[in-house]
Amino acid sequence: MDPLSKSTDAANTGLNFAMTCQELHRNMIRELPPELLTNIFSWASGLSGRYHMDTRSSEPYVPRLQIMARVCRTWREIIEGTPALWAFITDQDKASAIMALNRSQSHPIGLSFGDKRIDEALYTKVLNHSHRWIRASIQVRRRDEEKALQRLEEVNMPILQHLALGIPAWDRRPFVLDLFRDHPPQLTSLTLIKVAMRRWDAPVFGPRLRELKLMRIHTSGPTRENLHSILYACPELAHLELETVALSNETNELLPRRPPVQLPLLRTLVLKQLSPADAIDVLRMAETPYCNSCTISIESENMDSMMFSRVVEQIQQPFKACINSCRILEIHLHNSTIHIICRNDRSPSSDFDLKLGWGDSNEKVLDWLDNMFLVRRPPLSPLPIHPEFTDSDSSSSSPFNLLQLPDVRSLTITDLHGWTNHLAEALSTPRNSENGCAVWMWPSLREVTIGPFKGSSEALLHMFETRGEAASHPPGTEGIGTIAMLERVEVREKVFTLEEIETIRAVVRDVVISTPPGQHQSFQSTRHFFGYLLAPHQTWSQEGPI
Repeated sequence: MDPLSKSTDAANTGLNFAMTCQELHRNMIRELPPELLTNIFSWASGLSGRYHMDTRSSEPYVPRLQIMARVCRTWREIIEGTPALWAFITDQDKASAIMALNRSQSHPIGLSFGDKRIDEALYTKVLNHSHRWIRASIQVRRRDEEKALQRLEEVNMPILQHLALGIPAWDRRPFVLDLFRDHPPQLTSLTLIKVAMRRWDAPVFGPRLRELKLMRIHTSGPTRENLHSILYACPELAHLELETVALSNETNELLPRRPPVQLPLLRTLVLKQLSPADAIDVLRMAETPYCNSCTISIESENMDSMMFSRVVEQIQQPFKACINSCRILEIHLHNSTIHIICRNDRSPSSDFDLKLGWGDSNEKVLDWLDNMFLVRRPPLSPLPIHPEFTDSDSSSSSPFNLLQLPDVRSLTITDLHGWTNHLAEALSTPRNSENGCAVWMWPSLREVTIGPFKGSSEALLHMFETRGEAASHPPGTEGIGTIAMLERVEVREKVFTLEEIETIRAVVRDVVISTPPGQHQSFQSTRHFFGYLLAPHQTWSQEGPI
């Protein structure tokens, strides 16, 4: 689109907006009190979302205020005389930013720089009003703009509550700042992206800090002792996120045992791309009894068995309190990488969706499964476990086991190799309770997704048959127990015989089976092919589910 067309479209848009405003003025909206009109203007201009820095509009909000100010004298007086409507400064348009800076008067302002190359004159004017900053987000886009961040060392920000600083992603070297030396603000949220503090024991980490995000700080990061002190100084911390942060330490030894910090208000814990040693130390530093959102990603090319055991031991800690109230649990292991995501959306439903998947079946992973999931000790009865999973030295069941989870309704299994059969055996074998009634593992299980599946189908078929037969009996049947009918089963990249497909269809309402790429399902005749292809509740595809 040529520039003339763009300007014409912009003029038409502004005219339509002004006509809409005039129509509103002719209606009862003109009789609304100024306070309510102010809120309407804030919403219509896009200021409400931008002030909280949750969204970024591609269109400046100041021109919208100017258009609304031309509707009538009343609107103009309210808009130009309300500093709160001009309380967000961006670098999208210099003239609009200066106008907003002046009309906001002494009102606290929000600041967002980083959409364009930083204008030195505008940036200097904004720095002169740093005593009014309540929110500030400054992202430099070029290496030669880093000095803009350094100028923050010279200003006073007494009422600042939210601060986010960042430098270009392509620059691996973090930028080191000496902030808040004399007059630390009462920060409640701090985000540093490739920006390091010269003094990690700075008083900015105080009791009011509720959100701390440190990202991509490969060097000059806090030491283990610094991080422990920060957590100790921030008892109201509700969100802690460390992503690709290397904790500085002169040695590679683990942090000596010290009393963990109590963080009862912490709800979200995110540890991404940390080394095993750093992850262990962070998990040992704090007790988070009410954490309901936990993401852990540990990267290591050479993780020995001892380090692996330490990581697993510490990973269990954040989940001890929240495991029984979690809604979604995802566990992914691939080679020496551990990914754990645990979220709780506080759904009133007691159902639980479980996703398991890892990319290899080496001894470390099997041991991890054995120790963390499978229960062989009272008060729960033993499960039928393959002999290679037997651990005679285990004295107590792990607090992180599948049987202690809330009732699972949806189960997704990916790349479990041989362990899928062991889980299928546990699902198909009920335990006997004291009153003689069978107790099934996850009696509300209704949906199962497996794949790609390369193992034997015998255990899976036995699970489908056993649970289907039990579910066919009326609830409360003596010796059967309560169990739900499987409603949907999806098996990916697996070739089944006709008899096996018929067995699954007999006990499952909806079946989806996809064969591996390049392979074909074997049918004895054309009649069999069309019979199974067109049968109700049956979907089959060579390339994937239909």
